[in-house]
Amino acid sequence: MKARFVTALITVAALATGCAAPPAAPAIAPLVLTASAQTVEALVDCPALPALPTARCGVITVPRDRDDPAKGTIDVGFALVPHTDTTRPGLGTIVPNPGGPGGSTIDLAGARFTEALAPLLDRHDILLIDTRGVGRSSALTCPALDGPARVFASRQRQRELIGTCGKQLGDRIGDYTTNAVADDIDTVRATLGLSRLDLLGVSYGTYLMAAYARRHPENVRSIILAGAYAVNVDTTGEVGAAAFRRALRLVCQRTGKCDGDRALTALAALLKRLRAHPEKLTVDGHRVDLDEWQMTTVAGRIFASRPDTDAALALARAATAARRGDLGPARALVRTSLHASAEIYSYGPLALSDAQAWAVTCHDYLRDFDYADPAETRIREYDTAQAKLDDADFAPFSAGAWVSRADYDTGACLHWPGDATMTSPFPAGAALPDVPVLVLSGDLDANTPIESGDAAAAQFPHATTRVIEGAGHTPASTPEGATAIVEFLRGI
Repeated sequence: MKARFVTALITVAALATGCAAPPAAPAIAPLVLTASAQTVEALVDCPALPALPTARCGVITVPRDRDDPAKGTIDVGFALVPHTDTTRPGLGTIVPNPGGPGGSTIDLAGARFTEALAPLLDRHDILLIDTRGVGRSSALTCPALDGPARVFASRQRQRELIGTCGKQLGDRIGDYTTNAVADDIDTVRATLGLSRLDLLGVSYGTYLMAAYARRHPENVRSIILAGAYAVNVDTTGEVGAAAFRRALRLVCQRTGKCDGDRALTALAALLKRLRAHPEKLTVDGHRVDLDEWQMTTVAGRIFASRPDTDAALALARAATAARRGDLGPARALVRTSLHASAEIYSYGPLALSDAQAWAVTCHDYLRDFDYADPAETRIREYDTAQAKLDDADFAPFSAGAWVSRADYDTGACLHWPGDATMTSPFPAGAALPDVPVLVLSGDLDANTPIESGDAAAAQFPHATTRVIEGAGHTPASTPEGATAIVEFLRGI
């Protein structure tokens, strides 16, 4: 699905791969907010994308490592949904990212973004870009994480599988950084001849868009962050546990079907019981440990995605039943959660790359150990840091269970191969551009809670924050959140 670029576009693409010297810039460059008709025509029909019949697709080739072109190249696929009113100039190009990391923007989320942004499509283009290693951008795999088996593994086994994946990636482990993805986005922008972008980041996309704004501030027109967190602030700690308590209380209060404080007390008792007396459970043919860690993972997931009132109430009922000695509802909840997670990871790297997700996470995120140390020393450093946490701050969970729950495990990368380049996309306190910024948070989100959104907003000189009532992770998926996004972009 290589794009059939016109001569001018081929020239720009060559610049991206270092094959030609950049032309001299004009004294005053024209402001180009949407792709020209000629550019759109030069792209091709999108294969296997029936939900976006007007989309035009392309692929550019970029270095795996821009500092070491000899390492080879990666293809980056994109789909452009052009604005419909061609009688007037376009007003902007919206570049969304659904988060993850590891999720496909084009095939997994493209239709949803286009539907949510439909009121803007008369004058705005939508540019969908699969991040390197995912979907149409040289999808990344490793045998250790092939398929959904990791979902059913214990905490220790998951850590081992993730570390094995890193070893299997070899010299590629440093090629899937947030900064590299940001530079890929900018290369697509240049290839399409665009001056500035309207960035829309969801979840990890809020981290990515901050990195893009840091590296390419002159090419940013506006930024929207939904379910946001700051680049240099740890979101895995007690702020998330406090958000969980708030969310469960709100569900009980709004539905009138449970008492939040009693539900939290009952859940604490259930977790204490499983800590002392774990049991075995069979889920989809896999033997699973039903212990405190597993139950914490399941409870956390309920408020780590779209709001699910039924699941939240089921958790409250399961905790209450356990106090009467009945673990049946808790077992059912765990089976349902694990089955749903396994289904997601069975999509494969064309929709969701587990290998790419950990390549990004283990490279960029904050950690309580040093990659320069051997595994034994890392584990000791990590355990020392965890021992300083106060369980009371994480109630109804223990600190150790909450900060290591699956998919949010702060120790997930303990066995990842060391790389001297592994660091945050930019240093704390780095200047970000003074452009219009909107940050949306959901009051039922215990993944990137309100406090994390406030920290993300604080990275920018001027940002507007808004809490969407009844929204979970993320508020962009709600009608109210989508309306707020549309109104913000119309007001620029």
